[in-house]
Order: sequence, then structure tokens, then C-alpha cells
Amino acid sequence: MRATAGAGVAALGLGAGVSGSAVGQASGVGNLSEFQELSVSSDNRIVNEDGETFVMRGVNIPDPKRLERTKHLRGKSGEQLLDMVTSNESGWYPRVVRVPAQPQDIGEHPMGHTGPEYEPGELESPDVVADDRRKMRPSQPVAFTEDQLQDYLENYYDPIVERCAERGVYCIVDFHRHWHEQPPGDPSLSDAAAENHLPYNSPYTNYWARNTYSGSQVEFTEDDPGSWGHVDQAWIDAHGYGQTQGDTPYNYEYWQVNEELLEEAIMFWEAAAERYGDMDHVIFEPYNEPTSPGIWGPVEGCGADKQHGLWRTFQDDFMGPILDTIRQYYDGLLLVGVPGWCQSLQGLHWRDFNQAGYDNIAVTWHNYAGHDVSQMHNWFNDTNYQSPDGVEADTGQSLDDPYLEPPNSVDDPDCWGWEGYEAAGLQEAMDHHPVAVTEFGWVDNTDVAHWLRGSTTGLGTTNEYGIPFFDALEEDDRISWVAWVADVRWHPTMFEYPDGPNEGDVADSLENQNFYDPDFEDLPAPCPDLPCEWEILDGEDSGAYIKDRLEVYADDSVPMGLDLVTDDGSNDDSGGNGGNGTPGEPQDTTGDGLYNDITGSGSTTTSDVTEFFDGFTDEYSDPEYFDFTGNGEVTTSDVVELFESI
Repeated sequence: MRATAGAGVAALGLGAGVSGSAVGQASGVGNLSEFQELSVSSDNRIVNEDGETFVMRGVNIPDPKRLERTKHLRGKSGEQLLDMVTSNESGWYPRVVRVPAQPQDIGEHPMGHTGPEYEPGELESPDVVADDRRKMRPSQPVAFTEDQLQDYLENYYDPIVERCAERGVYCIVDFHRHWHEQPPGDPSLSDAAAENHLPYNSPYTNYWARNTYSGSQVEFTEDDPGSWGHVDQAWIDAHGYGQTQGDTPYNYEYWQVNEELLEEAIMFWEAAAERYGDMDHVIFEPYNEPTSPGIWGPVEGCGADKQHGLWRTFQDDFMGPILDTIRQYYDGLLLVGVPGWCQSLQGLHWRDFNQAGYDNIAVTWHNYAGHDVSQMHNWFNDTNYQSPDGVEADTGQSLDDPYLEPPNSVDDPDCWGWEGYEAAGLQEAMDHHPVAVTEFGWVDNTDVAHWLRGSTTGLGTTNEYGIPFFDALEEDDRISWVAWVADVRWHPTMFEYPDGPNEGDVADSLENQNFYDPDFEDLPAPCPDLPCEWEILDGEDSGAYIKDRLEVYADDSVPMGLDLVTDDGSNDDSGGNGGNGTPGEPQDTTGDGLYNDITGSGSTTTSDVTEFFDGFTDEYSDPEYFDFTGNGEVTTSDVVELFESI
């Protein structure tokens, strides 16, 4: 990673926001039995059993069964991948690893996808696009049997959970269910209609709830459901329906949860929570991304009022039974996702999970480079919906509509309750619960979906997204982060496998585009002798920078002792770099008389820069050993000089 001298310190997170020593906050080398059960404090921080703040930082890996099934295609098994991204010897310092458990892999369905992409005006029916992978159908609930689930947990998931303990990292058990009611639709009705309003029971949808209103003007049925707030109103207006029924918009008060989807989630957690609930190194994420209907819009006013009923339904009738199931076996930290792809946290201002009767809750938030708030660097958007100055210049559109003060009357036709630049940020959620950003990432590749790379040139890069996003996250120790994704196939990738085939070639070679249809021997296998080498993506892609952030913050708000491990899996009790032990003595590894290896780890890394920055006015102030600029004194310029040397 290269930067100008002026930007170097800021890019390392060494600005005014850093408090305390990145190394000095560790409490001593632990052992594998010293994982502590995590909970939530009264001031909305994730804490250990001693009440000390723990900020989770780590990476996602793909589904363990998918990894096992495709290990000769990818070049690594699940255990080999986990070993690689937890090797302190190789410069990796995650404190958590998130492990998705996908219903389509548990039940051996075709490859899952977040949804098809249509060209403007393209109106294809589900029957036409059934064989197009980019427009394929998600696995419908209930997507697996109890026998399939038990086989999955025993043979694929258990080894990864156990390996996390051996590697000294917390394991996030993530029920990785999602899917959105993507097109077809009619874009002539509204800007959003092309992405919504498939029937509730369409094989393309996995609504977590549907609207059941039946009245004189309109009746919502399974074939014609009410869905997202802003889309519903556009749809109703376009068809000539009235907007209100009494004092509230009628289409937001009559919700029925998807009982099949709920049954699937409860089946998973009955097995998984009982299996892993007594393990201190395990954290549960009950539902990856509840998608539609979503909670969007302002925190106050008409646009908020008409979504309160949907939020109550989600808490009490959908997420509530899932949480109750888990709490039978586990009372520790839960990472709870919210409707709308975990992108909008407004509902917490109306009624948080403590008020709904649940404790030890952190909420999850997902963000990518192409999201509207990312384009504006507006991740910490506030709750008053004052438009940022650059929106009109960026979009070329007037801000008069829908950027209006929330009206007092629901009769105002502009009361839709939606604007992506303002609605999909953190919304001060940390005032209610800790936030776990369990998905975010970027890749500078125009072949990757726009919401991952950035919607315009330059917005899916390390400099335009990665650095400012990390700077924002690290402003508040009530926020944890887990990057997506340590893989060569799932996007946005952090690695590449130069000898592996591309995704399109693999899909074309599979019957029904399903890794589980062919015999294992018939799958593509460019790596017959595991493991094969991967290359980390650097520069404007995410991999190397995420790895660097993990190292920089290896011991920042990590109060409990977690073992450091080497490539061969043995415990690293040598102290030093990133250590949960006492740092080694500074030393000169280049022979010029200057102590470039501040931590005494045997090499110069960004951890040395962090340690030097924290102590250059005190323990590292002797010009004889630390004057890297040669001007006779030790200042921040020497910190920058050391940074630029690596």
C-alpha cells in the first residue's frame, strides 16, 4: 500500500481518533480455553466477562460445504483457507471469522445469487429466464430436511467451528438466508417498480412477510402483494388507488410473515443453537439478510409512521420466534439483522430490541461501495434528512422531491418515506445497540455487480471507498467489522487463483449450474494436490488493505488473551508483533543503526508504525535509534518515513 507522506498516517488510522496504544491494551498471552462469553454493556458496547470493551474485527469465508465440494476447483479446503487467514506468522490477525451456512448448500440446490440484472425496459417472465444463471430462482423454503441439516453440521460445519477455536478466533455462526423480489416488473409505473412486485409465491421471491389488506379499493393477495414502503405507494398511485384509509396508510398495517421461511430458520437454530450454544468462542447471527419488505425512510414523520406496523411485525412475529428458539440454548451475544438487506436501521428509534424484550443484542449493518450512502461517503447519516450538498451535482436531479420536510399529514402524495442517499446509513443506531458490520467490501472490477464495485468509475477502490470507510468505522468502539470475503470466487473477492477457471466457464460446465448434481470426481479440478497458492488482491482492490487493517488493530480493544498461531498451527508465545504478550525489544534489522523493527517481531510491518506513532514522544524518542529523517529529532515525520519505507 502506497500513499503520499501526508496521507500515509491518516491511511493507517493514526490520526486524532486513535486513543491508547494499539499494542499496550492486550492483557497477556492466553490459551485456547480462555475465550470469554461476550455480552452487551449498558452503554452499548460488546464486552467480555470482565466488562471490558471488545471490538470484533475479522473476515468472512464461504459456506463450508461449498468449500469442501469445490476445494479442487478453488485450490483450498475450508480448513486450509481458515488456517491461511488466521496465520499470525503470515501477517493475519482476525479476532472473528464469520461462517455462512447457506440453505442452498445445506439442501444441495443450484448456486445461489442475490438476483438478476435486467436492462432498462426488459420485461421477461420467470418462465423465460429459468435457465439463465444471472436470473435464476432461489431455493424456496423449507430448502432442506432435518437429515440434510444434521449431515451438514456434523460433516462440514463442525470442523470449521472447532478449527476456529484451535486458531484462537471467535466463530460467527451465520444462518445465511437472503433473496430479494427482483424483476420482472414494469419500469413505466415508477423508477422502482422494475425491481419489485413479483407475486409473493413466485419462485423468484423470498419475502419474509406479505401485506394482507383487503378493502374496497384494493386487495393484496399472494399474487399481488404489498411490499416495500416507497414502492407500494408508487404502485398504488399508478393504479389509481387511494393513499390512505383513516389516519394511517392502510397498506402498512396488515402483515403476515412467511411461515415456511420462519419454519426453515427455526429448524436450523433448533439444531445449531443446541449444538454450539455452550461454546464460549461461538457467536450467533440468526438471519443474514431479511430482505423484503424492507424498512426504509426517515426516522420521524409520515414516511416513518407508515412503517411502524411492519417493524413490529418483524420484531414480534418473525425475528422474535427465531430469537426465542436460540435463547433456549444460548444467552450470549446475538448479531441481529434487520429488513432491507441489513442496510437501514431506522426501526431501532421506534422500538429497539431491548424494548421488545431481548438483551445482549448487537444489530448488523451491511454496506458496499456501490450503495448510495457510499457514493456520498454518508455512512454516518443522521436522522433529520437534510440533504448533503453534493447529491444534486452527483445525480443531476432536483432535490425538491422527495427531499421534503416530513409532512404532518399523510395526505401529502410526496410522503413515500424513501431516499437512498439518506435512508441506508447507520442512523445513530449505536445509541440503541452495538453495531456489527458483518458484510462490506469492494473490488475495482467493472465486470462485478455495480453495488459491490461502486456505481461510477473510482467509487469501488481502496482510496475512494476502503480508506474513508475504515476511517469512519474506527471512529466509534461501539462498531465492529467483518469484511466480505476471503475467497477467490465469491464477490467482492479478496484473493485470486491464477490457475483456476473463471466463473462463467465453471457454470457452463455444470448440469443445472449446480455443484451438487455431478459426481465429485466430475467437477472442475485445476488443483488436484491441495493446497494451491492464492494471490492476495492489492492496490485498489480490498484484500491487502483489509489484511493490513487487521494487523494495525490486532490488539486494539481486544482485552482477553487469544492465542496467536503460526502456519503449522502451533501456539506462538514469542510475544512481539500483534502479540497478546509483551512486545519484543526494538531492533535494527537493516544494519543502519536505526530501530526499524519497533515491536521486535523480526520484520517491519504497519504494526511497527502504529507502535512508533503511539510512543515517539516517550519510549521511542531517542534520535540515535529513531531519527529516520536524519534531522536530529524524533517527530511525526519519522513515523511517516518509517511507514513509507514499507
